[in-house]
Parts: sequence; structure tokens; C-alpha cells
Amino acid sequence: MEVVRAMNYIAEINGFYARLLVYPLSSDAQALWGVLMHLCNRAGWPPEFTVASSTLLGLLGYSYSALSRARTELVEAGLITHVPREGRLAPWYRLHSICGKVVDKPVDKPCLTLVAKNCQP
Repeated sequence: MEVVRAMNYIAEINGFYARLLVYPLSSDAQALWGVLMHLCNRAGWPPEFTVASSTLLGLLGYSYSALSRARTELVEAGLITHVPREGRLAPWYRLHSICGKVVDKPVDKPCLTLVAKNCQP
């Protein structure tokens, strides 16, 4: 029996946003990645899962061509694998972990200035 290790949801999200500082993605691709991550989490982190395009279109409010472009962008970035299936079967998706990947130009916790009202040091 194969033991599958679940992704660390928060670590993956933090890694995704750190990666964007070096390798930007379109806002459509970012939103699609977030929805796929959410659905995978809700499904219990299976190594592969299916999602109907109509489901993604409903959640994201995209046209099919925008979904296709965003998906291609994520595949080319190495963040997901997308395997279409014949007929009207939903495609397979596999999310690739961002944690533990080496980035050519590492950005470790960039310094961000936050401004809050009534905040005392």
C-alpha cells in the first residue's frame, strides 16, 4: 500500500506567493492554482484528482479559453499536471509541491511594511 504524504496547505500557499516574486503568473493562473489547491485539500490530498471544467468555470467565472490559458500557464510553470481524458470525462490534475523546490533567486520572507491604525510598537 502506497503511503501518500499530504501537502502542508499553509506552507504551499506561502511558497506559492514567495515564488510569484521571482516568477510572476497572470491573475487568472493565480486564481486557478488557488482553487485547485482548495479542491485538493477538501478531497484529502489525493495524488491525482478530477475536476470538471464546468466546476472550475463556475468557481472562477472564466470563459473556457481563459481557463485553458491559465491552466497552460500553470503546466508550463511546473506547478500542475493536467491530463485530459476522452469524451466528456473530467481531466486529471496533479498539484506539484512548491515546498522544498530550489528557486534560482531565493526570496526569504521579503520585508513588507504594514500600516495599522492605533498600532503601538
